[in-house]
Amino acid sequence: MISNIQEHHSEEEIETIRLQNEVRQWKLELDFVAQEIEFYLDIFDSSLIKRTKVNRVDAEYLFDQFQDLRKVNHGILKTCQKFLPRLDEMNECDDIQCDHAFFNAHIVLRKKIEKHLKEVRNIKYSAFCFLKDGIEKFLD
Repeated sequence: MISNIQEHHSEEEIETIRLQNEVRQWKLELDFVAQEIEFYLDIFDSSLIKRTKVNRVDAEYLFDQFQDLRKVNHGILKTCQKFLPRLDEMNECDDIQCDHAFFNAHIVLRKKIEKHLKEVRNIKYSAFCFLKDGIEKFLD
């Protein structure tokens, strides 16, 4: 596995390095998202929610949303882990169709991750608003 660009690398190897670095970055971000999801699941399953004056139905809905995010995040993370070593095979491609297959797979994965991260942000925003409102009511 190539990790840093050297002068002797070909354009194809440089592209492979760029794609590998992008997948590694996605993996780091998805690992952190997994920790955030666990944090929110712990909060929504805690006595804090039970002691505040919040809508229980909304709390359960958000809890369910984070459980769904956990499953999706885990699946995408596994896809990244499987895809990363396959990128080394890209240097073995002998034709443009082979290269395009890797690029297309990478683009599909990127779109899936971008959609997932947007969904994560939306649900986290809902959780922020919900928790902020619950804390404000609790402190009044």
